[in-house]
Amino acid sequence: MKTSARSEEVAVSFKERPVMKVVRLLKDMQAELQKDLDDDKAVHEKLSCWCSDNDKEKTQAIETGTQRSEQLKATMDEATAKILELKAKRKSTMEEMYSDQKALGTATALRMKENQGFHMTETSLLDAISAAKQAIVVLSEHHPELAQLRSVATRLQEARVAQLFAPRGNLRSSQLAALKDFLQQAGGASSLLAIPGFQSYRPQSGQIFGILKQMVQDFEASLADEQKAELKAKTDHESLKAAKEQQISSAQKAVAQMDSDIADNGEKHAQAFQEHDDTQAQLALDSEFLANLKKKCSESSAEFDTRVKSRLEEIAAVQDTVKILNADEAFDNFDKTVNVALFQTGASRGGSFQKQLRARAAGVLQRAAGKHADPKLALLAAEIKLDSFEKVKVAIDKMMTELKNQQADEVRHRDWCTDELASNERETAAAYDKKSSLEARIADLDKTVGSLTAEIEATKKSIANLQDQMKRASELREAENADYQETIVDHRLTQMILAKALDRMQQVYAMVQSSEEPEQPGAAHIETSGNHTDPGNGPARFTKYEQHAGGSRVVAMLKKVLADSQQMEDEAITAEEDAQVAYEDFMKDSNKGIAAANVKLNNLSGARARAKESLSMAKTDLRQTVQELEGLNNVLGDLHKSCDFLLKNFDARQAARAAEIEALKEAKAILSGMK
Repeated sequence: MKTSARSEEVAVSFKERPVMKVVRLLKDMQAELQKDLDDDKAVHEKLSCWCSDNDKEKTQAIETGTQRSEQLKATMDEATAKILELKAKRKSTMEEMYSDQKALGTATALRMKENQGFHMTETSLLDAISAAKQAIVVLSEHHPELAQLRSVATRLQEARVAQLFAPRGNLRSSQLAALKDFLQQAGGASSLLAIPGFQSYRPQSGQIFGILKQMVQDFEASLADEQKAELKAKTDHESLKAAKEQQISSAQKAVAQMDSDIADNGEKHAQAFQEHDDTQAQLALDSEFLANLKKKCSESSAEFDTRVKSRLEEIAAVQDTVKILNADEAFDNFDKTVNVALFQTGASRGGSFQKQLRARAAGVLQRAAGKHADPKLALLAAEIKLDSFEKVKVAIDKMMTELKNQQADEVRHRDWCTDELASNERETAAAYDKKSSLEARIADLDKTVGSLTAEIEATKKSIANLQDQMKRASELREAENADYQETIVDHRLTQMILAKALDRMQQVYAMVQSSEEPEQPGAAHIETSGNHTDPGNGPARFTKYEQHAGGSRVVAMLKKVLADSQQMEDEAITAEEDAQVAYEDFMKDSNKGIAAANVKLNNLSGARARAKESLSMAKTDLRQTVQELEGLNNVLGDLHKSCDFLLKNFDARQAARAAEIEALKEAKAILSGMK
């Protein structure tokens, strides 16, 4: 009986002690496998969130970049069209300016030629008048000497009076012929009787004397006409010159403004072109990033599915092993297994009847004084009654001169007012045009600065996001690597334990299987008696020892679990290497993105600084233009004060003064015995 109990104890110990040790190890493996599965799910959740955030951000960045690229292309097209328009307008303006300059030069040359002709005519007429007056003085003497007549004739010939008088005088041809005979015979005459017109002594009433007086009147009338025509031609030329110079000045200002606008639009085009290139480069990087992100996230998702499947298979295998090793109860799912691989992815005369004459002349002036309320005329009328005729005529001449001067001054003042008002109007219109242009430019520059500021902020945000992603990726990579290290250690420990368990099992099952031979059935046990040398058969015997039937199955299962652990270790190493390569690619792509964004940021900052400088200059120009408009308005006010009354009453004042002059002429004519 002692032998039987001992055998059962040995059998139970041999059956349970190695199996329970493996079961305990398998329970630890199951908990660790489940923890690894949960870690894989947590990592997958982080990766899914990371993939979703990056996909959404890059998709939005690509959409924004595409829209911005189209806006910049439209800006470049608009600037190009504006430059072409301005160049065509500038060419037309330059042609008009050259035409005005040519017209002004032609008009100036013609005016100089006309003025030279006038001076020659004026000199000839003055010389002729002087010669004729000297001749009248000589001929008016009672006993003119022959030498005086000779001198007079010579002087008249030198002044070419006959030639000058012929086309413009009022003499009959017989009178003109008599004058020519006088001039020809006077120089060689030996006595007065040899000179035509001096055969009898009537010097003052002689034919030559009358001819010369008429000649003086005609010459003076011609001289006045010539001077009047010259004054008109001069005034007309000055008006034309002022108009052309104003047109030329306006054209020069317009060309300067267009040059400035062309330069501004050229700079605008260049800025848009540079930003467009930067945006396109960033779009290319973002598109590549997104493609890599989608690829990596897709691979990560596929790997997660594979790992979950493998992990579940591993857990199932462990569970099966536990069932084998402990057939009495089912255990919880296996917790710990191989770590999930992580994938990273990473904007105006006397006689006996003097009293009569005085009365008539005074009456004319008194009526004029009463009509025009002029005290000077009234005073002059009183002087006619008291003073000598000559003194009064001198006063009349003086007053007519004053009135004529006033007329001329008033005409000049009116012309000045007209020119100044027109000039003020043109300059005001030009200033308002410039003001509007500057206001539009300021608005455009404000918009440009705002747009560039928004682009700068967006670019800074993009850089910050990339840096944040790189930081998160680095943290995630560290966590994954730590998990990988732990997984490798766990697998190798598991493999060691499994190898030990397998070795232990094989010590029994492999040995028995190799030595086991078929056993022949024996005869029934018969108890026999013995003799002294042979005790014989006992009353009972041990049954045949049979190895546990599940042993070989446990050995096979342990081998499979060991092989699976080694395979998962190899897969973990491969996944770690892939994750490290993906991480390094992501970091390279991110650094390239940050470098490109920094280049874009520098370009945008430079463009914004230039835009702000242009904006400041435009605002300064606008303030100066507003001040110019205020000055023009003040000048306009002064012009209205100085000119409005004159312009409104000009015709009436001119007519009244002309009437006064006519009254003075009539009075003088009366006093001179002509009326």
